[in-house]
Amino acid sequence: MARTSVKVRLSVTEAGRTLLLGTIFFFLTAVVIPAFGVLSALVAVLLTAWLVGFVVRPRVAIEGDLPDSVVVGHSVQLRYVLKNVAPLSAYDLHLEFDGLPGVIELTTPAEVVSRLEPGATTEVTVMVRPRRRGYHRLPAPICRSSFPFNLLRFSTVPQSSQTLTVLPAFYRLQMPVRGLSRHVRAGGAGFTGRTEVSPEYAGNRPFLPGDSPRRIDTRAWARLSVPATKEYHNDSDSYAGIVLDTRLPTGAVASSRTGEVPELEAAVSLCASIAFTINQKCLIDSLLVGPELHGYATWPRLARLNKMHEVLAGVEGTKGYALDHMESILAECFYDLSEAIFVLLNWDETYWHLLELAARAACHSTVLLVATSDELLGDRDDTRWADVVKVVSPDEVLAGRVERL
Repeated sequence: MARTSVKVRLSVTEAGRTLLLGTIFFFLTAVVIPAFGVLSALVAVLLTAWLVGFVVRPRVAIEGDLPDSVVVGHSVQLRYVLKNVAPLSAYDLHLEFDGLPGVIELTTPAEVVSRLEPGATTEVTVMVRPRRRGYHRLPAPICRSSFPFNLLRFSTVPQSSQTLTVLPAFYRLQMPVRGLSRHVRAGGAGFTGRTEVSPEYAGNRPFLPGDSPRRIDTRAWARLSVPATKEYHNDSDSYAGIVLDTRLPTGAVASSRTGEVPELEAAVSLCASIAFTINQKCLIDSLLVGPELHGYATWPRLARLNKMHEVLAGVEGTKGYALDHMESILAECFYDLSEAIFVLLNWDETYWHLLELAARAACHSTVLLVATSDELLGDRDDTRWADVVKVVSPDEVLAGRVERL
């Protein structure tokens, strides 16, 4: 759990500011109007609020953990544990966030803790809703108290922050998955996480998150002092690869509210939905985001999906990159894939050549062009790719109305 150091800061509330201005006013007019009694009462109230508030100021240790990830647009509950480390009780405690990112909306503030005994702990929850995917730094919450008269506010000062991973929006689609890849049909060995149909023991490897505990080899664990899992060959799996083009289309305009480009967000959301849909039907071995290739051949099935969504959470648009580099990377991957899925923002003649290379490798291709029309494709005399290249509206994707591909 993350913990903030116990430091205290003093500020004035709106009621305290009004009382302070009234005190200054009576001080200035006391020379002309005999109002020393009222002035003395106001000063006494201020001094009492400061003295009592300072004595019972909130010296509270705050501990809390953020969730591993949250989907954009979904509310998430943040839990924090407050521990009173002062020798006296603390009163009227409530958590607030200073410097919260603009794309993180505070939907439900934390409840006020009326009293916290010395050494006692209590749990408070805060509801937030992220409006943009990415990795957002959340400051540690501030614990404040305006006891006794709500005139002065004593607060703990946070000394740390945490990162909240916000995944892109995704949902299940109706999407077919093609047959086996070439090297599996030829009798090649499977990798970690593949579904067993006729399993054959292949050896041991280190235990990874997502592996089944039933496959832990206790003898190897005792010998190596680290968890080890049994690995098997498989002969009935399909493998897929996803390609995401991050080159922003000409004329793309970012949203004034969140700073996002709708076409890019639709493409990222579509990639996340495709991965979520086909993950149980086949194994996604690679994800090519722009010019960067991410391989998952050694990861368990569930861990692959989580890793891909985390990568997609941080995708940014690029002005351009050389497709020749992409061609050299994919040419070697096609022979190990049964399905290659392209999610594009722009069209380039190089993609026709990539489709040809995939067809030669017996790898089926699906091209999804996220655009408002098919004008980007140009003139196509060859009708072989009519059922391969599809145009998907970004508005339909963002609204969650794309059901079948």
